[in-house]
Amino acid sequence: MKKVALFLRDTMEIYIPIISFVLLFLAFILQVFFRYVVNHPLTWTQDVIVIGFCWSVILGACYTMRKKGHVQFTMLYEAYSPKVAAWARLLGNLLIIITFAAMVVPSFNYAFFVGFQKTPVLRVSYFWIFIPFSYFLISIIGYTLAPVIEDWKVIRGVLADSQDHLIDPLLGEVKKI
Repeated sequence: MKKVALFLRDTMEIYIPIISFVLLFLAFILQVFFRYVVNHPLTWTQDVIVIGFCWSVILGACYTMRKKGHVQFTMLYEAYSPKVAAWARLLGNLLIIITFAAMVVPSFNYAFFVGFQKTPVLRVSYFWIFIPFSYFLISIIGYTLAPVIEDWKVIRGVLADSQDHLIDPLLGEVKKI
């Protein structure tokens, strides 16, 4: 069961964004070629580009969050003591969790609400364009829970420091405590 769940997660966060980006790129090249070389623009490429962009960006951001690859502004955070840094990160992550949790149900409702509408040329339901955002919200909440637990352990004194606070941002090495 765990292997199936991990495969589905990889499908949503790796394979679908790769496929959607490749399709987006090919549609873009076709669009440029047919518009400027053949002088006969294709209409369906715009739908593919928009859908591919939405899926690539939204689902790709989930993978980036999983790998902790998002940009972080840690200049002040790095100067804090481990407990103060843990409090700062805990509050920021709780804000993310609360905000995203408040958006989960409305995002599902909106995806189902616009589901009757279709894209102009390919007639793809808008449900398929907006539902990845709901997955994004749930995914980010899930990936944010581990740092919250880790920071809570630092605050309680169970851990000396959080993993990201131990790494020197300039050298990429573990700091000496």
